[in-house]
Amino acid sequence: MNVFMWLEKYGLLLMLLFCLGVFAPDFSNKMSAVDHELDVLTNSLAQSNTFKQVFWIFVFMFFSFRFLINTEINKLKPVIIYKTFFLMVICAVALMSASWSNYPFISMKRAIFQVLFCISLSVGLCFSYYHKSIELNLKLAVIICILMVLLAVLQGIGLNESLQLAGYSKSKNTMGVNLVVLIVISHMWTKSFNINSKFLNGMLVLLFMLLLLTQSKTSIVLCVIYILMTQLSLFKIKLITSSLAVIFFSVFILIPGISYHINDYQHIALYVDDDFLTGRGVIWDALYYDLGFFDAITLGYGYGSYFGVGVIPFVFDDKYSFLQYVSSAHNGYLQLLLQFGVVGSLFIFIFLIVSMLKSENKYLHAALIIPILHNITESSIFRDVNIAWFLMVVIIISSGIYQVRHEVNNECELINGT
Repeated sequence: MNVFMWLEKYGLLLMLLFCLGVFAPDFSNKMSAVDHELDVLTNSLAQSNTFKQVFWIFVFMFFSFRFLINTEINKLKPVIIYKTFFLMVICAVALMSASWSNYPFISMKRAIFQVLFCISLSVGLCFSYYHKSIELNLKLAVIICILMVLLAVLQGIGLNESLQLAGYSKSKNTMGVNLVVLIVISHMWTKSFNINSKFLNGMLVLLFMLLLLTQSKTSIVLCVIYILMTQLSLFKIKLITSSLAVIFFSVFILIPGISYHINDYQHIALYVDDDFLTGRGVIWDALYYDLGFFDAITLGYGYGSYFGVGVIPFVFDDKYSFLQYVSSAHNGYLQLLLQFGVVGSLFIFIFLIVSMLKSENKYLHAALIIPILHNITESSIFRDVNIAWFLMVVIIISSGIYQVRHEVNNECELINGT
């Protein structure tokens, strides 16, 4: 097997491991929530991401070149281009936002990175499906993830002071969402592409046991909800996911945006305590105040131009408050509003919805519940290499691949029937 063929088969594995944090494990003593925020802030200011940039530029160039010259995947090309188009439109909105950003270079750089990320992931999944290596990619990812967790535990730094499993991640919540996404991706792909593997089924049970050891309530609930969702019909799953998406978008983005423009500014932070969802109430209140005070609610501050730019946001600049260490909105919907305002956020929301309209696979639609719900407590959607954003991208692309697979199977059945 030559190097090109190997990368086509296992490039998806490399990207999955990157987003799971395997290439940058944390084998130090685990930290508190505030210390974790400070660590994230420090890393963003240091801009120590050379490996990240080299890695994603390389996989982008490789997969783009192979996609253009390979004629054996012609049946998949139209649907991959179609699905990727929606992601590119979102990236285009991010690029345009640089024109009104106070940090246009940072905004453009982060938007261009999303172009590389989405295209690489889309084409990598396409090649993995073509080479029938999805099953092996999943097996290797699960094995490597479990071994990394065991290595951290054996070194005595896999558990935090409360005996909650953090593994090779900085915190138990990060470890929890990594495990949830790995479980969901493995399950939805095995069901969608008819992968019958007793080994994978056994590993999923082990992953769930590790998830319980993290004691991450949010992650455990998300996993259980996904499992329950898969027992419903496709219509009910679509109804639930679309309804929740519309409700959360309206509560966190649309209502604040509209009410602000009719001079009756209303947002959820006005109706919850400061310690709501472990202190998120005060964070949300400060951010909504910022948007209103600086009249930024229409277009936002530009993609990636609020946090991690080397300057503490005005409303967080209090040396006596933990807010100075906050590195995200801890709500993906609010983070979209901060970056794109109500106009850009509405545009992005519509394109994400449209990208899944023709999907007829209940497991892929059930998996959407993870980014939809996780986005309430953490900034997940359209953010860097966040594992929940990784999940959303592969759901969109997988829906296209499943559509082609379904059409090919129908053609074969028709030919065999005649």
